[in-house]
Amino acid sequence: PDCAVHHPSINAAIQILKRASTKVQTPAWKEDSGGNGLRYVQLSVERMTGKVSMTLVWHANSLKSCQPHLSRLIKECKRLDQKQAGGGNNSRNLLFHSIWCHTNDSLGNAIFKRGESNWHPMDGPEFVREVVPGTNVADRDGLLHFTPMAFRQGNMDGFDEIAMHVAKSIPGGSRVCELYAGIGLLGLTSLVYHGKGGAENDEWEWEHDNEMENRQPLEWLRCSDENPANPRCFKRSVNSIPSEITGRISRRKAQNQNYKKNGKKKQIESKERTLEEIMQEMMNEQTGGSSATASDPRGKVSYMVASAATALHEGQALGADVLIVDPPRKGLEEAVLTQLCKPHNPNQAFVEDPMFLDGPKYAVNWTNDVHTLIYVSCGFDALARDCDQLLKGNAGWRLESATGYVLFPGSNHVETVAIFKRKAGRDYID
Repeated sequence: PDCAVHHPSINAAIQILKRASTKVQTPAWKEDSGGNGLRYVQLSVERMTGKVSMTLVWHANSLKSCQPHLSRLIKECKRLDQKQAGGGNNSRNLLFHSIWCHTNDSLGNAIFKRGESNWHPMDGPEFVREVVPGTNVADRDGLLHFTPMAFRQGNMDGFDEIAMHVAKSIPGGSRVCELYAGIGLLGLTSLVYHGKGGAENDEWEWEHDNEMENRQPLEWLRCSDENPANPRCFKRSVNSIPSEITGRISRRKAQNQNYKKNGKKKQIESKERTLEEIMQEMMNEQTGGSSATASDPRGKVSYMVASAATALHEGQALGADVLIVDPPRKGLEEAVLTQLCKPHNPNQAFVEDPMFLDGPKYAVNWTNDVHTLIYVSCGFDALARDCDQLLKGNAGWRLESATGYVLFPGSNHVETVAIFKRKAGRDYID
């Protein structure tokens, strides 16, 4: 299709795919007659290059079952792409960034089938990269990394505005937990925004900027989602962000620190330490000595593969001042909403790790310390339902603001950013 709403690269990719599939006579899957064949096509654009990552969804139970038609189609697409680019070996002019195949022989209208074994990289790099919202390539402040296995917004330009709204709604110096995080786009945007400090040359002017606290680095960021493909994208993204923002330590530096700690270069002066410091040191030793890697659960930036409810009950939000939730259209899980509707318990110890909690787990308020809830909604009916429960409960939440974003003009869909506040956590301690 020659759609005015699509990115021009998507229209160009579709034209190549149509010509290629016609020439090599690619079979299309038909629900009534069955058999193998091309079922869906997903296209996404790397905005900084304009190149297209194409996923061919084949109705088959294995990659072998897609042959020989799949290989013929990919070969012809690449030939047409190279011809359109003027021939030669200059990859800069090529349209396709990468080509993937996804095998899906399930019934129903689900485009993708669960399981990493159904994904097959056929050509090109693994990751599509996007600039962290609020920055540009020249800033070298990091790149977000996506694969077709990870969720990526359909309107990235529009979602950049939402990401900056979230970042600017977080007080500087906060401890932040993000549930339903995907690859961590909202959390990492906030991390970079506050980590950069002052607002010099900030192109993202916002009417509430003068009400914000100073842009101080976040104390920590914990992200979680149940998609096992996300941590690899998250780690690549974190590793691309300057270490002074993420707090990560290179492997060589970690080894040097271990070397010094073991007394092989110099002895460390003894000092009295708290139990929490000793436990922290033990955890760091078990993870190779680095306390700030993307995979270290006790580092400044971490990721957990878990559902939102499981992540909460594993202590992800303990000690967090700010909780970001970006649930699917159906809204918050009941277990998550139950925790958020619990009143603040001033007698519960202020800790950041569940191992330091006393008493049975069923008595713990896992969001006890959260005073700011940022709810990014793609399903307005679910948001209205969850908002009603939050405000009617006795947890003390009040709706501070709600802002709608139209990411898909001409449709009845609206994304909403709702900010809830209450007095909790360190507000009580201070």
